[in-house]
Amino acid sequence: MKRILPVLICVLLLVGCAGASDSLYRHPAFTVSLPEPFEPVGQSGVVCFAPYGDPLLSSSVTFSVTELNWYFDSFTEEEYEESLRTLCGYETLSVVSFDKCSVDGNAAHRIACKVQIDQGIHDLIVYAIQADRTYIFTLLNREGDPYISAFDSMMSTLHLTEGK
Repeated sequence: MKRILPVLICVLLLVGCAGASDSLYRHPAFTVSLPEPFEPVGQSGVVCFAPYGDPLLSSSVTFSVTELNWYFDSFTEEEYEESLRTLCGYETLSVVSFDKCSVDGNAAHRIACKVQIDQGIHDLIVYAIQADRTYIFTLLNREGDPYISAFDSMMSTLHLTEGK
């Protein structure tokens, strides 16, 4: 049960995502203000946002939710790093920072990593939020893209609506 959180993160990264700026996006589980130039990308079964709606050439944000993770408070930087490396098969993955924070008044973890994929080193930023369930927002910031601070700003506007 403790390993479900990293597994879910890996599924989001492997699936990825396949349209306006600073707009409020409403989902049954949350609302969030999308930063410019992120737009929703329609793809069955995956909630995804990408700059100008084109995830193939740019960074992407994905979202998923799972059952409440009873071990959330005990997750460590080392466990995230080991789980992401093992379960996702990254040859190179290193955690740059692991911070406990709050998102919409809920306990959260912000995990920043460097990963090597697609012949480049990319930033991987994960927000894991513990509320009525565990909510995961992941940014795969492709090499050269400037979206980390936009993603952090987006997360500061997140409001969870499901189970409230």
